[in-house]
Amino acid sequence: MSFDLEILVEGRKHLKTSVIENIRIEVNSQYGGRNRYGSTFVYMTERRGSWCSLFETDLNNRCFSAYNIAKIKIIDKSKINYPFWEDDRDGMYVLNIRPEYEHSFKSVMKHLQTSSPKKRIMFLPRLQGGEHNNVCGVITLDKFFELLENDKILFNIVYIIQD
Repeated sequence: MSFDLEILVEGRKHLKTSVIENIRIEVNSQYGGRNRYGSTFVYMTERRGSWCSLFETDLNNRCFSAYNIAKIKIIDKSKINYPFWEDDRDGMYVLNIRPEYEHSFKSVMKHLQTSSPKKRIMFLPRLQGGEHNNVCGVITLDKFFELLENDKILFNIVYIIQD
């Protein structure tokens, strides 16, 4: 299964592609996310800001990809409180950041949030298929990290992060 790690830095018009530790923050055009996700993640694509994709840095001549930063974990329905609109599924796909990327991932998220004039980012772990306009209400970055550590960040849900 392929997946992307997408972030919208709300209110930030000009952001440059950069590398933090072993994660590359690839800045897409202002309309990159809108063009790709406009029909599935409408709430996120209606916001203004810089769209970023997270990739591993090019280590050992590997391709740029989010695949090595994170992994997909399937959680049994009985082990997580599902959003009520997803309750008919047998299992849910959960985002897990690989240990060698945990520190970098947290640094990237903090950097991008402070880059936003509104101190707000939207995080979308996007897995092909099952894409709908699902949005988690506003949570703090600390709460987001807590949910991530406890296997509660689900794919194909936009997380609004603001302190």
